[in-house]
Amino acid sequence: MTEADTSHSTTWLVLIAFCVLATASLLAAELYVVQNPAAARRRLLALRTWMEQHAQQAIVVGSIAVGLWLTGRSVYELAG
Repeated sequence: MTEADTSHSTTWLVLIAFCVLATASLLAAELYVVQNPAAARRRLLALRTWMEQHAQQAIVVGSIAVGLWLTGRSVYELAG
């Protein structure tokens, strides 16, 4: 977003749509917490537990993906 080419109207539309979507998502989550705090607390605690249990797997998968991407990019540059 910080390096967006703002000389085109489509770029402005995409930036505005992104800001509206991000704000609406945050507002929806906040309204859910206000309207039903018990259910929101249960879901957020369940999400936190799931994230804690899968953090190591996410790190490994992310590291493998970045490693493969860097390897592929290097091979492409060497072959080209």
